[in-house]
Amino acid sequence: MLLIVQHFLDGNGDALKSELAIIGIMWGLSLAAMSLDLAFGWRKAKKRGEARTSYGLRRTVTKGVLYFALLFFMFMFDCIITFFLPLPYATMAGTVFILIIEGKSIFEKAHDKDKRRMTKSLEELVTLLENRGDLIKGISEIVKKESQGNKDIEQEDSFKNIE
Repeated sequence: MLLIVQHFLDGNGDALKSELAIIGIMWGLSLAAMSLDLAFGWRKAKKRGEARTSYGLRRTVTKGVLYFALLFFMFMFDCIITFFLPLPYATMAGTVFILIIEGKSIFEKAHDKDKRRMTKSLEELVTLLENRGDLIKGISEIVKKESQGNKDIEQEDSFKNIE
């Protein structure tokens, strides 16, 4: 039993339908996994009081495009190896890969994400503290310029009052 190309060339519609059904099921499983991840992510964000914006939805759409591009390439690879393997093993492998990623994302604890964000914030704070001399110097120069500008304005106002 050969995959899609051979069934198409032979006109074997029943076998072709079953092979395409397997691929359709794999694509459907991937879509279901992405939808579950979106739903659970939305719920976690709501529970944590985070804003649910279009940015997160755009990330999901971008992820979906990448996943389905992967599955399409796996499908093309299956068509190439059609004469050696009887089933769409590349598409199945790609789907398993996507399901593992999405499953890990669903079961990932929200506090783990918080820990990663906190670590990043602490690293940024350390960077600021290491460069605090430059930061303080910059702020003091701005304050000096502002106070000098205010003194110049006050002097102009006092000259106007004298005239």
